[in-house]
Amino acid sequence: MRVIGTAGHVDHGKTALIEAMTGIDADRLPEEKARGMTTDLGFAWYPDASGTPIGIVDVPGHERYLRNMVAGAWGLDLAILVVAADDGWMPQSSLHAAILASISAPAVVIAVTKADMVSPERASQVAEAACVKAAALFGFRPQAVTVSSKTGAGIHELKATIEAVLATLPQEPQGKAYLYVDRFFTPRGGGQVVTGTLRGGSLSVGDTVELLPGKAKLKIRGIESYHAGATIAFPTCRAALAMSGLKDELRRGDLVAIPGGEMLSGTEFLCRLGRLPGTSELCPRDSRGRPVLRPGVEVEIALGSARRDAIFWPLRADGFVRIVCDQDLACPAGFPFALLRRGGAELVGRGAVLVTGTTKVEDRRVLEAVLPAAAKAAESLEAAGWGTRNAAALRLCIGVYRKGWAKAPVGLDPQAARAAGFETARLGVANSAEAAEAEAKSEAVVASPADTARIGSDPADRPFLFSPDNWNTIEQALTTRASQPGLMLKADAEAAARLKGDALHAILVRLVNEGSLLKEASGWTAPGKSPSLSPEEAGLLLRLQAAGKAGLEPGKNTVREDARLLKALCTAGEAVPLDGSIFFVLSVWDEATASILAGRKPGDRFSVPEAKERSGLSRKYILPLLNRMESKGLVKRTGDERVVIRIDS
Repeated sequence: MRVIGTAGHVDHGKTALIEAMTGIDADRLPEEKARGMTTDLGFAWYPDASGTPIGIVDVPGHERYLRNMVAGAWGLDLAILVVAADDGWMPQSSLHAAILASISAPAVVIAVTKADMVSPERASQVAEAACVKAAALFGFRPQAVTVSSKTGAGIHELKATIEAVLATLPQEPQGKAYLYVDRFFTPRGGGQVVTGTLRGGSLSVGDTVELLPGKAKLKIRGIESYHAGATIAFPTCRAALAMSGLKDELRRGDLVAIPGGEMLSGTEFLCRLGRLPGTSELCPRDSRGRPVLRPGVEVEIALGSARRDAIFWPLRADGFVRIVCDQDLACPAGFPFALLRRGGAELVGRGAVLVTGTTKVEDRRVLEAVLPAAAKAAESLEAAGWGTRNAAALRLCIGVYRKGWAKAPVGLDPQAARAAGFETARLGVANSAEAAEAEAKSEAVVASPADTARIGSDPADRPFLFSPDNWNTIEQALTTRASQPGLMLKADAEAAARLKGDALHAILVRLVNEGSLLKEASGWTAPGKSPSLSPEEAGLLLRLQAAGKAGLEPGKNTVREDARLLKALCTAGEAVPLDGSIFFVLSVWDEATASILAGRKPGDRFSVPEAKERSGLSRKYILPLLNRMESKGLVKRTGDERVVIRIDS
């Protein structure tokens, strides 16, 4: 299903054209009928050749009602740019076309109306001139059809052209449904009915939806589309939703959405401006040659069917701005908007919403510092075909550069991520043999051998993305620490990298795969590093290994002077100190803790006798071992039992 709409200069015959196409007079208001001029949105529809309804939104052409025009134009699959054959291209023709281009209208067809009032030569000249003007604004040359709403000439051809163009458009991906309210009323019997153009996904009777920006939860009691009742509405269509549960006052521009969608709501938005249609400028200039969009200037933002007064604040990064609205506003992430001169009828800017939320001054400085690099990386991702639909590429890149790293989203090609300048690392592959096997199975040539050709939905398949500077800093910190005496233990790696958890583990896996680090039983070391144990320490290590589960206790089964050497072995990662000055060789510690935790998960409980039975340790050793496990955060004592807190891989 599709929704189309009109645009164009006042009195160029938009409403008459719709009536000729559909038999429906789209002027609803008595004032409109009395004055013969459209002032608000009108609606009609007709069946295409297959019988599928095509909705039509009629918009006013007078500059006084420009806000209403934008409210009706946002959800169109195709715009009919109406140009009268007697007048030709006029100022509102340019403005309406620029607005359509600014809000990314997918397709445009030009209808040259009032052909019965001029010669065929004149109509042909107007059509050609309109195509040239439109091509300069849209970046493509629309098709033009000459029609007469009075005689019906060309109407069939116009419909056929519209349907042919619509057939070339891709179907909208199914996701979370949303609908901007453009009309609302209270029917007899109570409740509320809202109407709008449905995008993003389907809605069904019984669905619970949110009314944004207020986040009220509403229930859909009924659906009507094109004067017929329905249990489900599919995008893209005009739909009327009967709602229950509404307590707040409705207004045009409210957003009805399925909960859980990627919707933004607030008064402050980080946005990226685009070039004005047909120019290389982000905004017009005044008579003195200055950009009209200056810090603190008051503008109006038109987004969906909503309009807000706002303050414009450019960031010190080309094309990125903060827009602070006077009232809350809601939209999907990446949604396009138009900026209008406050109180006037001039397009002064266009762009897309990236994120919402009040930013502190210091956070803005961070944003300004990372935005150029993030924007360049996003352009590379978008060129590879990822993230173009909802500005996801730029939001991902901003996140990576602000934090230094991020988890890759589902569906991102690792090659594209690396082409954008990101370093990648993932969990799972711990040695070069497995890495080579993983690389052989991958269709892509990848820098990180564990990466697959395309990231799946399994979080383990999704690598971490690192900004180049952050990766270099972490890699240098880890390799430097690993080159120092003793093993680099997990805590040492966390301190060096200033990072914990899976992201750090993924880096370590990659550095081991690349040969920058060597994995030992309890830590990591640098390749080629000389043995760090002294002869005395090496000799004591042999005795500790021979002691097995009996361990060594300075002053009891070994001399007190060995305490210093045992601590050195702990620093080197070869031994583990328990409570009571008992020392175990690392392999005994690993075996004992693994046997106690085997088959258990965080939250599970076990008793001391169970731990003794599993580990084979006597009570003399099991309590110091459990205490050490608690100090390392593996378990926690609760009464006479231990609760599993964490299980290290």
